[in-house]
Amino acid sequence: MKYDLVGIGNALVDIEVQVDDAFIEQASVTKGGMTLSSIEDQNKILEFLKSKPKKISSGGSAANTVHGASVLGTKSYYLGRVANDANGKYYTEDMKNCGVGFIGPGTDEQGTGTCVILITPDTERTMLTNLGVSSSLHPEIVDERIVKNSRVVYVEGYLWTGDETRKAGLRMARLAKKAGIPVSFTLSDAFVVNTYKESLVNFIQGDVDILFCNAVEALAMTGESDPIKAFKRLQEMVGTVFLTQGSNGSIVGKIGLEPIEVKTFPVKAVDATGAGDLFAAGALYGVLGNYSLEESAIIGSYCAAQVVSHMGGRLPIHSHTDAAKILLEYKKLYSNGGA
Repeated sequence: MKYDLVGIGNALVDIEVQVDDAFIEQASVTKGGMTLSSIEDQNKILEFLKSKPKKISSGGSAANTVHGASVLGTKSYYLGRVANDANGKYYTEDMKNCGVGFIGPGTDEQGTGTCVILITPDTERTMLTNLGVSSSLHPEIVDERIVKNSRVVYVEGYLWTGDETRKAGLRMARLAKKAGIPVSFTLSDAFVVNTYKESLVNFIQGDVDILFCNAVEALAMTGESDPIKAFKRLQEMVGTVFLTQGSNGSIVGKIGLEPIEVKTFPVKAVDATGAGDLFAAGALYGVLGNYSLEESAIIGSYCAAQVVSHMGGRLPIHSHTDAAKILLEYKKLYSNGGA
């Protein structure tokens, strides 16, 4: 079977809960970042928050991207590991319901990975991640036939936090590269960049064709203090760069060309979870559909705006899936110098 997009990453079930900034300080975690956590520490946090409503959904960075691209109409497959437990069965059902190819639960003793996501009033998300069985993702799970029958592959930077998971990501990228298939990659988090910078630089320069990152990650990666300068430094490393800047929009460009700035679709933001993931989903959909880089970034911007308008890292069901309508809406918003 042929696929437009094949992604690989940590398969996690998200547990989202709204908190105030004081709770983030009390929990001693980095606001807006990802902290690796034990199941015991997650449970302690959840015990403090037991009276608050929670939203449970299947997630994981690359999974959100692959899921979003599938909703838009991209034929997709996701490589990730879940256990044969309630969370793993829920995760598998969710992926299959939206048409994403997925291997399903394994027989491991470790449970399915979970991510407790703390949402503050400014919509920022702070993540405490227990990788569970997803940390056992290994190179052998990467099916060469699936990779070779794809049009683009997508690798998440969070895989760099484990030796075997990193090797799995590298194997998929190198199989794709050998077959002449474009490799797209997301830096995922400034924590990942700061901890594994040398390895990431080597990987990006040698294997990556399309890089996704946000401004914080770009600054960490390059040591620059200005996003445009950071973008230009990244352009020297990789053919195509998509850099997101939250409410300030995004920047996209190819090596040797001036960067193009794309604005946001105005929405009332509720939860920033999945914003970068869904931007990548829309942008990759555009690339696969032979849209220009600017148009691809516009589609990505729309998807990011939609996902932050509700709780969770998945596109709301009322979202457009017609790229032509998305591009027309953007044109109407910003024709005649609109803001």
